[in-house]
Amino acid sequence: MAAQRKPKQHDNAIQPNKAEQFIANAGAAKREPKPVKAKKVPVALRFNAELLKAIDGMAARRGMSRNAIISYWCSKGVESE
Repeated sequence: MAAQRKPKQHDNAIQPNKAEQFIANAGAAKREPKPVKAKKVPVALRFNAELLKAIDGMAARRGMSRNAIISYWCSKGVESE
């Protein structure tokens, strides 16, 4: 069995000046609220098998998921309406 080294000792002592500085700056940084994302609703669609293969192929070539490319096309169609 190999000899093991003694674990390093960590200095966990609280330094008063750093604690006071932390408390003083606690209210200084105001965080912007995160934008609320719209919840997505699941939808069931039916496609012809050949069309689905073509969609999957195009999505793979673009590095997108099937859901992402269908959603993208739908949003473009609605915008152009």
